Amino acid sequence: MKGLLMRIRFQLPSLPRAERVVAEALLENPEAISGLTLAQLAKETGSSDASIIRFCRRMGFKGYTDFKTAFSCRKDLSDEDEEKENQDSMMVILKKVFRGNMQTLTDTLSLATTNYDEALNAMVKAKSIHFFGVGDAYAVCQLAHMKISRLGISGSAYSDVTQQLVAAANIKPGDVAFSVSYEGRSRNVVEAMKIAKERGAVTICITKMNKSPLLHYVDIALFISVSDLTIGREKVARRVADQAILDALFVGMSIRMGKEAVKKMQDTHKVMEINKIKKKS
Repeated sequence: MKGLLMRIRFQLPSLPRAERVVAEALLENPEAISGLTLAQLAKETGSSDASIIRFCRRMGFKGYTDFKTAFSCRKDLSDEDEEKENQDSMMVILKKVFRGNMQTLTDTLSLATTNYDEALNAMVKAKSIHFFGVGDAYAVCQLAHMKISRLGISGSAYSDVTQQLVAAANIKPGDVAFSVSYEGRSRNVVEAMKIAKERGAVTICITKMNKSPLLHYVDIALFISVSDLTIGREKVARRVADQAILDALFVGMSIRMGKEAVKKMQDTHKVMEINKIKKKS
């Protein structure tokens, strides 16, 4: 069924909005469709039965049942492949992980919209930028905060849940609250974004394409698509996409700020040199 997924990716940009939502959800998690009825898929994607059926027919199937069967076959093949993967050498694993990361970046890039311009504009104008995330998402937030602070922009990236809520409560209108949450269901992250939005902040998030509590409190959503599925259903490549997006925004900010950014980077570089052991002559 790899050909089917490729066909969906190829047609994604030209699909009507209602059908595109369905396509993006299927690309994000093709294995899930085998356990969903038409009504359940419609509810999960926020679409309608009619839109899903139109999408299935556009992909060359008579209806949802035929389309679902095709994805179920793909899942069976994936299970067989997983058994073989138990014998993979480290070099094979390395190649598979790299390919998964590259595919994730390609798929995420295909979802890019003018939301990125809106996010960049908000971040350049903001006096402070605060990041919110838990678990491995926090690590991405911390690195983004460290980079942006070198541009002279204040903010925060706390690992402590209480501190995150305090930071959100102290945000001022026009500041940016930026969250990273793959599922969009981390309770404290959702609460922090709700508080920040009530305080007048521009709220931005990186998340997967789905209906989630987080999206209720977000002005600008940047969606990722993760293609790999590993043991325990852990999405290894998701933080690769998060990091790439944040790096792109950092570069965009540096370019927009021009000479001011260069001066700030030079100043912070001098300070950071203090912590380095000098080379012996």
